[in-house]
Amino acid sequence: MLAADSKLAPVPAQDPIPLDGGDLWKQFIEPVEPFLQAVNERLAEQVNSFDPAIIPYADYAINGQGKHLRPALVALTANALGKITDSHVTSAVIIEMVHLATLVHDDVMDEAEIRRRRPTLAANWGNEIAVLFGDCLFAQALKLASSFPTPEVCRAVAVATNTVCAGEILQTQHRRDFKFT
Repeated sequence: MLAADSKLAPVPAQDPIPLDGGDLWKQFIEPVEPFLQAVNERLAEQVNSFDPAIIPYADYAINGQGKHLRPALVALTANALGKITDSHVTSAVIIEMVHLATLVHDDVMDEAEIRRRRPTLAANWGNEIAVLFGDCLFAQALKLASSFPTPEVCRAVAVATNTVCAGEILQTQHRRDFKFT
């Protein structure tokens, strides 16, 4: 049956959601804005935890002004389940650092030159620096995870990192393999 022949009521046209999120994104994160500010401050502190010689790379990567969707989800979930604590902030920082590491590595793998409307780390400083700095981000996330009283957080970070890296390897192995299911 063709869509034109359908007896279903037509769906009213809706205004498209702007690609940048705009006001909708602001509405979404407004309840957790103080949390996101705390995450941003803690991320900025992480810049100084790196060797002074690589602080420019850390500053560039960490302060890239993404939307911080993952930290917002941590805050919204924590709010829904009870009260937000400092551990939630630390968890959000860990998640954001792992995410940033995957973006840095992904930009190298995809030979991307632009991310978030500015040159990628690899475009600025080369693939070798970018890969090694991505590794530093993973290591820093694990270091932060080790501050929790249980090894489960470290284990979760390690598993997530392994999964992402394995996925990139598989993606690379099957690049242009149009028969791959």
